Amino acid sequence: MDPAALVDLDRYPFDDPDLLDRARTDLAADGVTVLSGFLRPEAVRAMVGEVDGLVATAHPSDVRGTPYLARPDDAFAEGHPRRAHTRSALSALAYDQFPVDSPLRALYEWDGFMAFIGALLDRRPLYRYADPLGALNVAVMTEGDELGWHFDMTDFVVSIALQASTAGGEFEAATNLRSAEDENYDGVDAVLHGRADDRVVRYPMMPGTLMLFAGRHSLHRVTPVVGPMPRYVALLAYDTKPDTDSSELLKLVRYGRAA
Repeated sequence: MDPAALVDLDRYPFDDPDLLDRARTDLAADGVTVLSGFLRPEAVRAMVGEVDGLVATAHPSDVRGTPYLARPDDAFAEGHPRRAHTRSALSALAYDQFPVDSPLRALYEWDGFMAFIGALLDRRPLYRYADPLGALNVAVMTEGDELGWHFDMTDFVVSIALQASTAGGEFEAATNLRSAEDENYDGVDAVLHGRADDRVVRYPMMPGTLMLFAGRHSLHRVTPVVGPMPRYVALLAYDTKPDTDSSELLKLVRYGRAA
């Protein structure tokens, strides 16, 4: 399979300096850049069909934690964001569940695409994760699933929307809410309790959209999914150093196995 045929290169030529400048500007200002229609419609259909055929084998998880992806910290007072509870419920398809002729694998394993992501992020060279389960995975969310408000533990996430749910399943973010110098707990508390709607931006869940998101400093969530149509999002993992792997605990929670 020619992975270049999956991408609308007429709209998004990988060597377009204006495209790269716009993406980097968006990332610097808001921690997010969105390339709608990045995948060709026929590529989206092929990937959705592939996930449809595998979805019965996706591993479900339903966990609770804090927005900091950690256990509640009793060193803080009751009601503090470090002790807040959020729910994350989804099912996941792991990298090794996709066949060698998978279009999703073809895109992820394409060096040209990885170089393009590195250029968008202005971080080169990039390397694919060494994680045999999480390097490429698809998050499947059905009715009632959600991702509660949280910060990421990685510098950036690369995602491709494949299928929108009937309703709900919307990606919302309060970008640049904290920094390395200021945790801004008051601001986090306001978002958690719905008192800072002016800080929250909703990003459309359009199939074929490529999103790069720097979530370490931006509080974000996926609203509860409603209706019979599941939400599919592919997550493609890269790092600026080689041989990056996920923890055994993360693998067990997300995929139900460590290898």
